[in-house]
Amino acid sequence: MEDTEPKKGLNRRQFLKVSGAARAAVGTVGLGLFGYQSGKDPSSYTGEESFQGAVEQFGRDKYSVHIPTYEIVGKTSRIDARTDVVFSRFPNLMRNWDDEKGLESLDENMQAYYRKYPEVLKDDLYAKNEIFPKRRADNKKFQDQFVLAEAWSHAMGAVWPEGLNEPPEISDFPKPDRSGKTKEPYALKSHELTAKLIKTMSYQFGSAVVGITKLNPDWVYKYPMRNRGLDTDTPLEVPKHWEYAIVVATPMSWDPLYANPNYGTSHDAYAKSRIVAYRLAEFIKQLGYAARPHTPGTEYDLMVPPIAIDAGIGEQGRHSVLITPEMGSNLRPAVVTTNIPMACDKPIDFGVQDFCATCKICAESCPSGAITFGEKKEIRGYKRYELDTPKCHNFWYSNLGNIGCRICVAVCPYTRKSNWMHRAALDITANDPTGLSHTALTEMQKKFYPGPDAQDYYMPSLGGKNASFREPPWWLKSEDFIDFNG
Repeated sequence: MEDTEPKKGLNRRQFLKVSGAARAAVGTVGLGLFGYQSGKDPSSYTGEESFQGAVEQFGRDKYSVHIPTYEIVGKTSRIDARTDVVFSRFPNLMRNWDDEKGLESLDENMQAYYRKYPEVLKDDLYAKNEIFPKRRADNKKFQDQFVLAEAWSHAMGAVWPEGLNEPPEISDFPKPDRSGKTKEPYALKSHELTAKLIKTMSYQFGSAVVGITKLNPDWVYKYPMRNRGLDTDTPLEVPKHWEYAIVVATPMSWDPLYANPNYGTSHDAYAKSRIVAYRLAEFIKQLGYAARPHTPGTEYDLMVPPIAIDAGIGEQGRHSVLITPEMGSNLRPAVVTTNIPMACDKPIDFGVQDFCATCKICAESCPSGAITFGEKKEIRGYKRYELDTPKCHNFWYSNLGNIGCRICVAVCPYTRKSNWMHRAALDITANDPTGLSHTALTEMQKKFYPGPDAQDYYMPSLGGKNASFREPPWWLKSEDFIDFNG
């Protein structure tokens, strides 16, 4: 008699079906968990170039120091932005110089400065009377080559926030609402949590790296720049609410960077860093605190590199440019001064001073000779390498394509995309007390990544060849896209 009772357990066919389904379910769950974890990885945020702070992959805590790597060796003083900053001084000269009146055609501050530094007047007049006319003539001959590069630069600099036209006591604080009521500052739980919030917001707004420090008044201009809502002839008293400084920064586009001086531009990073700073300042004001952005290219009330050093972003190199572990010299920083209470970062020492003492690649590659081969000097009470800014500025107009240079940024051994080789070299140099790796890596740089002779970077009328450090990316080669004979 046939057994009609249902059999316990599973037959082979049923077992395979069930086990297959189970494996599929487990696999699906595993795939889901893997996908979930991968989705949480900031590097998977397609299109988010800042990677939500993942760019800051260098272990700064290991290299943090109590004293910044610059040295105080004398009585310190503040910069006069009207004369010491070339971007203020030179436009003033161009607007007001009269060959017949000479120095008398300039204001008293400019006269006093040029009498103290006659060699700077010589360089500035050389730019006005020699370089600029020759650049206009050469540009007519060679401008077709740089059509795309200049169009790209202008496009990247087109989205710039509106500048400030009010002094700090007005511009920095939250605006009253329609009823005239001013926002009261929110009570914050801790300095540490506030710092974490500010950094996260900076990443959200597009910054690649962020650092926080107490503001050293020495870094504020003694006399301010124009168009900042301040009287340029009145000494700037550092506002009490400029208690903290937040440093944000973004890199210049990597491939055009290596094709400097002709094809690269600073405008792409300038615009991004400006936007980050203005967004961050507005965020802080919404919490009821004061905030003022100081942004590239000329809207500053202070010097940015030393503030970035204090904030643990990096160190200053022989070329006077900030060097970071993640991006080398390839970054454009901005600063937000504020009174929102935060925990501060420490400066770092990851070996830049020792490396720059022996490397000198930037000095060898500098067409203008503005970067010294010598030792550090005392400048306004601090010991650092001295940059000949008039010579540097003059070369900006001695080559064609996009105005500027940036060669020292491109050739710096620290300026490399963050692949495993760069990270290994960085780790070696940061932990080598002998300095032997510095010499070896410098020689490898020269051998495997040679560049043009420094003179070749000049435009033809000044004896050069319109050379670039590297070939431009394909999308900036005007001759491949535009029919100039059509």
